[in-house]
Amino acid sequence: MPFPPLKVMLACCLMISPQIALAETFAIQLGKTTLGELRYSANSKGATLTSTLANTPLGVFNGTYEGTSRPAKAADGTQALRYVGVGKSSRKTRSVDVLFAAGRALETIVIPAKEETTLSDPQKVRGAVTDPVRAIGLLTTAIGCPARINIYDGRRVITLSPTAQERQDTLLICALSYTVTAGPGHLSPLKIAKAKMQVTYSTANNDQQIQNITLGAGMFNLVLTRTK
Repeated sequence: MPFPPLKVMLACCLMISPQIALAETFAIQLGKTTLGELRYSANSKGATLTSTLANTPLGVFNGTYEGTSRPAKAADGTQALRYVGVGKSSRKTRSVDVLFAAGRALETIVIPAKEETTLSDPQKVRGAVTDPVRAIGLLTTAIGCPARINIYDGRRVITLSPTAQERQDTLLICALSYTVTAGPGHLSPLKIAKAKMQVTYSTANNDQQIQNITLGAGMFNLVLTRTK
């Protein structure tokens, strides 16, 4: 499947007015090869995360992903958020629909049903979680290094935990651990469950702007470099 929902994370973007929309675009690179592009955008109506991979080795992981996180209502009328993520590749298509309220997953639908995991039952998801789209938002809008983030994508829970930080002139470099804490790892049959993550921000002129994200696991070293 395309670049996994790290993708990541967006606490206050729903309070941003439509005139102050947020948009970030990243090139996805493996070594010196550009695999595709990831784009994140948000306004008062919600947030969207898309990725396109068109140049993976032998085309094995080529495909697209689109995730949205938008205001919704729970069955009892309380405020909620609905995450919908659709991944398409030459091998398969999967859609995931999750309703969140007060930091908890209330409902999860995975299509096709054979793609469900034990964690597709939201009652088995422990603690507060957010969706992959909001997670990327939390990374892009962070002040200082990001705090711990627990991400639920409808099939697993991923935890981003800060481990270190360093300043180099106007750069803030944040190290995090990326761990699948419940459910299956990524990219079956590889089942990648742990990775080292680094997020670099520019802090020039007292304006913190994300520059790149590096995710390394074994021989894989994926880099997202901001292009605009």
